[in-house]
Amino acid sequence: MSGAEKTKSVRDPIGALVLRLTIVTVAVLLLAAGAASWLSLRGFDPLFQPELARKAQTVGGLLASQVNRGLEARIPLNRMPGLDALFAAEVGRHADIAYVAITDSSGRIVAASGKPLEGLSTLDPSRLAGGADGRLARGFIDNDQILGDPTGPAGRLHVGVDSAFLAKASTDLALDVLSVVIVSVLLIFEVLQLVVNLAMRRVLTLRLLADGAQEGDFRATQPATAGQDGDDSGVRKALDAVNARYAALAARVGELRRSLEPGDPRIVRAESGLADLARRFRFRDPASTAAPPPPLNLVFLRLPVFLFCLSEELSRPFLPAYAKSFATEVPWLTPDLVVSLPITMFMLIWALSQPGGARFSERWGRSRSFLAGALLGSFGLAMTAFSTSLLDLMLWRCLTALGYGLVLITAQGIVIDHTTPRNRAGGMAMFIGALLAAGVCGPVSGGIIADQAGFRATFLLGAVLALGAGLSVSVLLLRGREAGTGVARPPMGSVGPLFRNLRFSALMLLSAIPTKIASTAFLFCLIPLLLTADGASKSEVGRVQMMYFVAFILVSPLAASLSDRWQARRGFIALGGIGTLASCLPILATQSLWGPPLAIALFGLSQALVGAPQLTLVSQIAREGGLSETSAIGWYRLIERLGGALGPVAAMAVAVVTSYREAMLGIGLLCGASALLFWILFRTGRPPAPAARPQEA
Repeated sequence: MSGAEKTKSVRDPIGALVLRLTIVTVAVLLLAAGAASWLSLRGFDPLFQPELARKAQTVGGLLASQVNRGLEARIPLNRMPGLDALFAAEVGRHADIAYVAITDSSGRIVAASGKPLEGLSTLDPSRLAGGADGRLARGFIDNDQILGDPTGPAGRLHVGVDSAFLAKASTDLALDVLSVVIVSVLLIFEVLQLVVNLAMRRVLTLRLLADGAQEGDFRATQPATAGQDGDDSGVRKALDAVNARYAALAARVGELRRSLEPGDPRIVRAESGLADLARRFRFRDPASTAAPPPPLNLVFLRLPVFLFCLSEELSRPFLPAYAKSFATEVPWLTPDLVVSLPITMFMLIWALSQPGGARFSERWGRSRSFLAGALLGSFGLAMTAFSTSLLDLMLWRCLTALGYGLVLITAQGIVIDHTTPRNRAGGMAMFIGALLAAGVCGPVSGGIIADQAGFRATFLLGAVLALGAGLSVSVLLLRGREAGTGVARPPMGSVGPLFRNLRFSALMLLSAIPTKIASTAFLFCLIPLLLTADGASKSEVGRVQMMYFVAFILVSPLAASLSDRWQARRGFIALGGIGTLASCLPILATQSLWGPPLAIALFGLSQALVGAPQLTLVSQIAREGGLSETSAIGWYRLIERLGGALGPVAAMAVAVVTSYREAMLGIGLLCGASALLFWILFRTGRPPAPAARPQEA
């Protein structure tokens, strides 16, 4: 066993301590939140049921007083105008009132509104004399009021409440509480990671220095701290000595170059040896006079990325409905197509900003680039809250997308700068974990906030979070570092050689693009609009969207591991496409409450089957074709994000002529048919040699 393998097999005491502290703290807070939530739910039914009955009595009393004024004017019930319209307005105003009706003494329904009474014209008088439960319609509690003189009533006014409404309200409250608990635990986990790493900063810095030295990176140093010596000064002196020897060696080679004739074999050998040493190890630049930076703990990157992505995810449940509110300004477009425009522009600007954003980040510096992207995102979200037209909305969404793309590409650059190929997967996993955690927390939190405070307040909260992310990364992570320390990426190169490879073309056209079309079409457009049309609240929409990320987080690591172990990447990609089609079935087959959450969970599972195998096949195709892996991955990400920009437009174009459910089925059929064609046309090459899997979000 090599030294590196032995080191990996040794248990990491610092990581174990951090994990234990985090688990214990989260467990205590989870128990406290669970107990408080249970007590709240326990007292909900006894308090809510009498209030619901009192509300029905109040509404009935107000309506009865208006009808009685007509009776006092000697207008018979069957000739009283506007009753149906009055009752319809009242039923539409209150979600808990199912129907309002007036019956005369013979049981004939004089006026009524509400689905439970549709088609009814008369009732048995004996039924009217029965109990309140099911008096006019089964499953509904009837609250009646006498109309006219109590000694000789002209009729009765009935206000019906769904007996299942209380159970549904209790269930919704329980799900809201559960969602808040999940979000709280994730937020606590993110903050605790930061706090624990800050508290142990000195020890963790020593560990990072040791890890870097083991990897052959001797550039960083332990910062000098007043009143501390021992291990700190010893490590600092050892690293300074290594770099001093390298600088002395480079100086000797320079002296040799000046003293001997050009082309002398001794110069060639010396320069070759120095270059070989620089390739194997990473030293400080001997010509630089700047103080060497301390090693960077990438845990400090996780919270800023989480906060920034959370700022965008907050608007996911209601953004389609918000965009739809501007549909009247463009009568030559249908409302559904209006919904797709700002979402499509966001995805398009995000995709196209990636290559330029990477170069900007390398030249201008990571810290300043992250802060600039966060400021753009914060300003875009704040102005989105005050949009007064569709053009305004599209402009500010484009600006937000520009900031979003710059922040994400800069965060990836920070990971690349401070990792080596051997530990880059771990750094990227921390970055991607922040994205997924924001995906879980954002929709449900944004839905609840939008229900309680409105769209504008939610956008403004997102703007504050984005601004906080930019400031935190400058203070915690990159303060005092040079602007130009980024590792330059090689150019993406031409896409022509890649697309001349039929396997790459099949992977893009039959898997990457359809997968991304389904992702943006389902999550950004169809599911929010479908649930809103069915009467769901914004918090309900957010809970359903959260299921996608929960399923993705649970399944993705297992899918990546099994696809590598079984060398069945083509099969996993085909299964994911067919699974996307199957995920439409719960919504098509039932109108029940469990249909959309199950459909989105299945969709998240299907997407998780596809992600890692796609990326691995791209790298494999590039290696076997003698092409640059970096270029291949860059083009793969750009192409799939352009496919994501097509998703909203494609979905809404189908929905215009059919319905939201049929549009979901159409997108599902596209993915299923593409998956079958991919299975037939794509032929795997030889199994790739074990290598570090490239990671890029």
